[in-house]
Amino acid sequence: MIGLFDSDVLIKLCCCNLWWEAIDALGISHPYRLAPTSSARWVKGKLDRKLGKGDHAEIMSRIEGVAREVPVIADELTEGLESDEGFKVLREIADIDDGENILAAVLMRSPGGKLLLSGDKRFIKAFRDALPGEWDKLSSYIISFEMCLEAIEAKYGFDHIVANAMAVKHCDGTLSIAIQPEPNREHFVDCISSFNPCRAVVTVVETVVVVE
Repeated sequence: MIGLFDSDVLIKLCCCNLWWEAIDALGISHPYRLAPTSSARWVKGKLDRKLGKGDHAEIMSRIEGVAREVPVIADELTEGLESDEGFKVLREIADIDDGENILAAVLMRSPGGKLLLSGDKRFIKAFRDALPGEWDKLSSYIISFEMCLEAIEAKYGFDHIVANAMAVKHCDGTLSIAIQPEPNREHFVDCISSFNPCRAVVTVVETVVVVE
C-alpha cells in the first residue's frame, strides 16, 4: 500500500512519536512525503506554531530521521500532473495548499493501492464541499489524523498513545481534547470519532475547524 502523507500529519505523528506505529497499523509499505519536510527551518517554524517556541530538538531529530527513511513523493506518481484536469481544479480551491493539491491530484488520477493521509481538517472540508462527487469516489482512500489514531489505538492500545503523546497533545486540537489530564479510553475513542472530518456531517466538520 502506498501512503501519501501531507506535511501536517507527518509532523503531528512525529510530535507524538507515533509515526512508525501509524505505518504499521495502516499497512503502509511505501510511504511518501512532501518536500518541505526536508527543510529544518520550515519544520521548526511549524513546530513553533503548534507547540510554542522552543528548541524541540527531540521532535526535530525524529522528523529528520523520518525524512531520511521516507522519500519525497516519487516522480513516477507526479509526472505530467500539472496538465491533469484534477490538478487544475484543485488548484483553484481555497484551503487546499500546493502540497495537498499534488497528493489529491495523484489520488484522483489513480486511487488503487493508495491512501492519502492528511492532518489538515481545512483541506478535507474544502475537498468535501467543493468536489462532492470526487469525495464520494475517493473518501475511502483518505485518512485523517483521527483515523491514524484510531488504527494505532486498535493495534497498540490506548496506554501506548497516552505514554507517547500526553506531553505534546496540544500539537493537534482534537488530540488535546481527547487526552484528558486523567486519561480515559472511552472519552478518547468517542472524541476522535466525533471530530473525524472524514466521517462527520457538515455541521460537525465546521466545529472541527475551530479546534484544529
